[in-house]
Amino acid sequence: MKTTLLCLAVLGSCISTVSAKHAPDVASQQRPSAVQIDELATVLEQQYRQSAGQARYQAYKGKMWLSYAQNERSEGSLTSAGLEAWQQAKMISNGLQQHQTLSLTTPILSASQVMRRDLWQQIEYLKQSGAIDKAPESLAHAEVMLVWAAAEYCELGWRHANEHFHAAEQALYQAIKLSEIKPVPINGAMNQLASMAQLNGQGCRGVTAEFWPMDKAAELNAAHKVQNVVHFASNSAALSLASQAVLDQLLNVLQKYPKIDVTLLGYTDKRATQKYNLELAQRRIQSVQDYLAAQGIAAERIQPEAKGAADLQADADPKLASAKSRRVVLQLSSSEQIQVRLEPQWQDLQIESDQQKVKVN
Repeated sequence: MKTTLLCLAVLGSCISTVSAKHAPDVASQQRPSAVQIDELATVLEQQYRQSAGQARYQAYKGKMWLSYAQNERSEGSLTSAGLEAWQQAKMISNGLQQHQTLSLTTPILSASQVMRRDLWQQIEYLKQSGAIDKAPESLAHAEVMLVWAAAEYCELGWRHANEHFHAAEQALYQAIKLSEIKPVPINGAMNQLASMAQLNGQGCRGVTAEFWPMDKAAELNAAHKVQNVVHFASNSAALSLASQAVLDQLLNVLQKYPKIDVTLLGYTDKRATQKYNLELAQRRIQSVQDYLAAQGIAAERIQPEAKGAADLQADADPKLASAKSRRVVLQLSSSEQIQVRLEPQWQDLQIESDQQKVKVN
């Protein structure tokens, strides 16, 4: 396996995990030609440019897998790991073409293993906390780089793997920065995850599916799935009844776990001046904060952050895009390992009608 860094090439079907007992028979698979690789690269690039959210994340992951295969082929050979990477890229592209719901779990190749559990834990936490919508490229980059780094280690040792692990760390740092999601505390959390021996079995022979992803058991048993976005009418900071209902189900978690803190990110649509939008975003934050405080959530647990007309949401309908942009996002953080899955929601959107004449300054 060659050591050219994947991050120099790009910065950007359900996928099942591979165990040592169920590794694919890659030796019998036909090697792709240069034309086939180029054709798939063109398709994935189109899918990436035309998609958003999870689909954009999947398309970029497909690009990363294909870059892995391209790198090996450019050096004159395609190992079993490179062939599996090619197959992953094809599976993702086909799934996107057929509008399938693709797995968010990144597979561990049969010639690789799980390494750097701390980085994998951060990645899974970011994915569950909504970072896929904020930093899809960086997340996909970090995941594939971690698989590649471990494969390099298995074949060539630490000296050849270090740069790849460093590239994965940098991509993860970028995902944290772009998503503005605080990383999960690692101290003490690693003891709750599957051990390296449980994950890798014989080592460098793929991952044991029973333990992958690492928090699989906890994820299956997770009791808390909450929606963390509320929306507002144009030029308004008033909480609707539908928005209050969203906050009520999140309150159940905040009241049960007093060590969870919440950051309130306030947004507006693109109309009005920057100064006015920041003030409006702050008023929306205050409405949410007042509602939480009335239910007993201490002020020191809440951190406000007005963003204004930033991170505008996309939609083919401009009115719907504006309605999605007028929001407060509630980000949760804790010093303890608490399983909470955050999900956006759109049921409380307040869309302007053609008759509405709303004046903003």
